[in-house]
Amino acid sequence: MPLKLRPATEADAPALTDILHRAKATWGYPEEKMAEFREYWRISEATVRSLTMTVAERNGLPVAFSGLSEQSEDTLLIDFLFVAPEAQRQGIGDLLLKRAEDQAQRLGLGRLYLESDAHAGPFYEKRGFRTLATRPSAMSPDKDIPLMEKPLAPAVYRVDTLNIGISDKPWAFETAHAEAIDAYFEEARKRIPQLWNGRTMKLTGFEFKDGAFNGTCTECSFAAFLAWRDWGAPDATAFNLFGSAILRSADGALLYGVMSSKTATAGMIYPPGGNLDPTDLTEDGKVDVVGAIYRELEEETGLKREDVRPAELLVTFDGWRISIGQLMDVPRPAEELRTEILRFSEASEEQELADMRIIRTRADLEDSAIVPYARSLGRYLLP
Repeated sequence: MPLKLRPATEADAPALTDILHRAKATWGYPEEKMAEFREYWRISEATVRSLTMTVAERNGLPVAFSGLSEQSEDTLLIDFLFVAPEAQRQGIGDLLLKRAEDQAQRLGLGRLYLESDAHAGPFYEKRGFRTLATRPSAMSPDKDIPLMEKPLAPAVYRVDTLNIGISDKPWAFETAHAEAIDAYFEEARKRIPQLWNGRTMKLTGFEFKDGAFNGTCTECSFAAFLAWRDWGAPDATAFNLFGSAILRSADGALLYGVMSSKTATAGMIYPPGGNLDPTDLTEDGKVDVVGAIYRELEEETGLKREDVRPAELLVTFDGWRISIGQLMDVPRPAEELRTEILRFSEASEEQELADMRIIRTRADLEDSAIVPYARSLGRYLLP
């Protein structure tokens, strides 16, 4: 069964306490110290309520967890990160750290902070953390506990060159979990009958440096993508790369779509765009992301390439999401543009958009339905 990430519930408290105690014991502390630790440290229902807690589970059983809280206006504190002994050295700690970083970016925070176990400092150092100070360890009097931070990079960058190829190898995640993916998609179709299991492409390797984005995509089914997304993106080597049409009106507003109930992202708010698929491949085997952006623009809004003026090409990193966004200036006021787009959507067979949200100021970005990458884009583009 695939690894899955999900929010913790109060009912998880005993299982998480067990993981906490068994994981701590793997460092070889004396039994009298572990007895004190088990007496003092527990995950209670109140703990679950007070933190943002994520459980990693396999076969329906928790095998690891993290607990996060905002420490300041710029810092996300990692209160807990523990992996059961039988699940260690399988990349689960790495995965939970990556998702903690995602949470910080979603909240607009620029720094992770934690107090490591006295033995775990090298693990965090390899993952970009640095030691700010130390304090004595109650568990190991001859060792110190490192107090560590990881500054986070900005989310949005300008793209000067874009070069994305396609792999002929299958996505290992889809191959390994085909039966579970099929079962999950059948359940999803009961909730959203309009879902179609077409072919799509996911990013399975990339480098971004000095404005150049180079990467490789792998073709997969939409069902595999949906399961991977809803299971907390457990394959951390893959990313959902997609194109975004960032519409900017003549009066300086951004226009984001509110997705309709007929889509797999119902109620979410973000720029028009969508997944890449095999029709976006050029004859020389490259993925034409910009061409896909204009295709989605016309399909969702009715606007054509000649109706807009392209400006910056931007990449926005949002955890397992990566948006390549074309900023497009439209020589019409925001209200007029919104009316025209909604008229087109209502007349279309797909009716992907329930509304268009006009974003004029950073305060307009506070709606929790706005997807994090769309919020980062707004903060980058609006004064």
